[in-house]
Amino acid sequence: MTTLTGRRPIADRPGTTPGGSFSGTADLLRLAIRTERIATPVGVVAVPVLLLLTAASLAPLYPDAASRAELAHGSAANPVFRILLGPLRDTSGTGQIAVWRVGMFALLVAAIIVAATVTRNLRAPESTGRMELVRAGGVGASAPLAAATITATIAAVTSGVLTGIAAALVGVPATSAAFIGLQFVGAGLAATGIAVVVDQVVTASRTAIAASAVLLLTAYLIRGVGDAVDGLSWLAWLSPLGWAERVDPLGERTVLPALACLLLFVAGVGVAATVAGKRDLGAGLVQPRPGPPTANWPISIIGVTVRTMGNSLAPWMSGAFTYCLLVGLLTNSVDDLVGGSGGTSDVIKDIGGGSASASIDLVGALINTVLGIVAIAAAAAAVSVVGRLRDDDRTGRAEVLLATAVSPRARLLAASITAAVTAAVVLLLAGVGVVAGAAIVGGTGPGAADVIIGALSQLPPTLAVAAVAFAAYGFGTRWIAIGWLAVIIDLLLGPLGTLIGAPPWLRDLAPHSHIPADVGASVPVEPTVILLIATVALVGTGLWALRRRDVA
Repeated sequence: MTTLTGRRPIADRPGTTPGGSFSGTADLLRLAIRTERIATPVGVVAVPVLLLLTAASLAPLYPDAASRAELAHGSAANPVFRILLGPLRDTSGTGQIAVWRVGMFALLVAAIIVAATVTRNLRAPESTGRMELVRAGGVGASAPLAAATITATIAAVTSGVLTGIAAALVGVPATSAAFIGLQFVGAGLAATGIAVVVDQVVTASRTAIAASAVLLLTAYLIRGVGDAVDGLSWLAWLSPLGWAERVDPLGERTVLPALACLLLFVAGVGVAATVAGKRDLGAGLVQPRPGPPTANWPISIIGVTVRTMGNSLAPWMSGAFTYCLLVGLLTNSVDDLVGGSGGTSDVIKDIGGGSASASIDLVGALINTVLGIVAIAAAAAAVSVVGRLRDDDRTGRAEVLLATAVSPRARLLAASITAAVTAAVVLLLAGVGVVAGAAIVGGTGPGAADVIIGALSQLPPTLAVAAVAFAAYGFGTRWIAIGWLAVIIDLLLGPLGTLIGAPPWLRDLAPHSHIPADVGASVPVEPTVILLIATVALVGTGLWALRRRDVA
């Protein structure tokens, strides 16, 4: 914020706030801990829980040294698995194998969670204008950065401690478990250093989270190439996640790579503090490009909806394609993945067996399983559209839009169309990703047309789940949580229903249990028609209820 003379007001200049540049840090830290009491703790706890569950599932699959040695010379030696999981350095127990199975992927997830924590407490308050109100009080220029950094550091350290404890509980020696914790702390600190700099560059919080995630994913892939390709191991030293991996808790156990993560953290915070002290509040080094001086006429509410929500929906689409591309790359290595044990094979066939669970091959069952999970993600993407409507209602943007000739029902209908197209694109890209990955490695399995049709067959149940959120929004923004609850119930009773042993009558409550992913089989007509009718009825209910309440 600048004055007419081009100079910032005294309150915006570093060090001029009464009490110093860090004045108010403790208050902002308490606020950050309160606002993060759900999102960050859930993400931090997810990693150690995943490790515990993975170890429990692997125990019957690799009960002896011979089966673990077979794993080391089979799937662990496959270049694709080395990219995804890194090298398997210790096969002395199932705990060590569980750490390998979740290690690098869990490091990436933990790093993204920490980076998102930074942005939610640093860039997000600036982009919504809340930080301007906070800075109007006795809050120093460096206090927001300090509070966000401390919050993220607490999350990183907690993630490392809990993951180290989980590793010890599954049988990893205490010393190695401590280094596993150090590994996660290092990855979290590196992610913090990256995120605080990104938050100084861009102005939108969603863009900042996406940019940090892309940088960390790139670091993950660079590390993977270094692990998989002989002669390119030096690439791992170009990646912060590669530094964390080089802590090598199940091998040499060295602290020096973790110090590199710490140096990145210190450097990132230093750069962010310097930039924050010189830029205007709410601005970034890269300013959003202004729109055209004139608007196309007539203005389409669907066009406005797509332009305002497109950036937040793109990660769902790219994520589905990338994930399914990796699955396609595994289609010629599935037998190596499950090894000689029939347990994993039976589980995959049980979940993704479709209408021919007794005879379907392992590749087809794997594709069915993945498409079923992606269908749930597509439903979540559609529900996130309703979440954006709620945010616009709360921030006043909806009121500005509705001051024009746009009605609340037209706005909700445009959002429902956008959500339906988003879900369809997510499913289509998922099918294309599987086909492309299988084509690259020459994997065997169902034909391309069967895979894409199988993916798109999940659209009716996906829309039915999302329609619950639209109906709930019609009755009030506070009821949108019902939509997310519908997504969770559909996941547990649909794709995972057989795995958790849910009775058939209970599974009938999940739309995806009526049309499970079944590549190569004909799409059932009757359930498809019924689910489409239910979708229209739910959206219609939302439109009807919206007429009876104030949007605000």
